[in-house]
Amino acid sequence: MGLFDNPLEKGRSFSDLRKYIGDFKIVEEKDAKGRLRRKAVYTGIWYVSGEKPEPTRLKLAGTLAMAVALMAAYVRMILLTHASSGQYPVMIPMLLGLFPGMYLMMGVLSLPFRGKPMRRDQYMHSFIRASRSAVAIGIFDLVALIATMIYRAVKPDWIYLPEDWLYTGLALAVPALALGIIFLLRSIDLNEKPNEAFQP
Repeated sequence: MGLFDNPLEKGRSFSDLRKYIGDFKIVEEKDAKGRLRRKAVYTGIWYVSGEKPEPTRLKLAGTLAMAVALMAAYVRMILLTHASSGQYPVMIPMLLGLFPGMYLMMGVLSLPFRGKPMRRDQYMHSFIRASRSAVAIGIFDLVALIATMIYRAVKPDWIYLPEDWLYTGLALAVPALALGIIFLLRSIDLNEKPNEAFQP
């Protein structure tokens, strides 16, 4: 499945949980007292790792470490006082990048660190959400960096202070970390198992 492929129905919001309703069916079961209880049973596709647990755990741990490093670099970059830090074309994309950064951490923390199989909604809210958020935060970072370079090009003063160099270094590190996250997530071998052939 491609990074931007949505296996679910088209035309709905990515966060709309109603699109997963087809993966469940309601069944009635008797409880210990003989009363009928309704229960949602998952009938959709399961996502199972096709490689040994240890390499998968290492890749997931690396993804988490990269996501934490990315967010630390990104927040530190926002807090820096550099030549273009007060310019709206620079600060607006940097601040907007905090939103995909939040979803990146939500997605990474939802990854199957214990090696359990995932339902379709769990897969979308972990692997796909983290990958898309990494792409988005990398784009916002590069937009801010390009705006900074344009600002520096039109300024007559080409003197770079230490925080200017630090900002440039962090701005280049963020998309590199984002690419690392995407690479690690894409390198994990996940197999789709039909519900009839697999039970967790």
